[in-house]
Amino acid sequence: METIISIIIIAIAIVGILSVIYNVTQKGINPVIEMKATELGQAMLDEIILKRWDEDTPLGGGHIDVSLANIGTETGENSREDFDDVDDYNGYSDGTNSEPLKDEAGNVLTGFNGYSRSVTVEFSKPNGAPSGIDVKNYKKITVKVTTPTGEEIDFVAYKTNI
Repeated sequence: METIISIIIIAIAIVGILSVIYNVTQKGINPVIEMKATELGQAMLDEIILKRWDEDTPLGGGHIDVSLANIGTETGENSREDFDDVDDYNGYSDGTNSEPLKDEAGNVLTGFNGYSRSVTVEFSKPNGAPSGIDVKNYKKITVKVTTPTGEEIDFVAYKTNI
């Protein structure tokens, strides 16, 4: 009788240990997936932030009249290589069948199968911004990275007209 009780206790313990090991191995890949997504999102956000605030912004920076500000590409800006200001990226996406993931120089990225990125740029005032400043002085940049598991991770930054 004691042997049967010992076997039952050991069996329950083994089931508990195996379930913990199973859960750890299932979730163990998530940090790798999230690290790759972070790399893709941050690289795109860094590339965009380094561009001028708007087409009419002087080289080196400076304030422009908000009536000149717009969202979208200008004539002759047909691809990412032509983008020279933040809002040109609005609507850009890669990691699709028609547009593979690429770095800023146009090189196809390897090791990111199943990932995709999309960019949205819009006029939006961040929380805590001074109330007297026009919303058109702020461009909110959102880079959405979709992982192979379907998880969407947003990377957000604001660029201001100063």
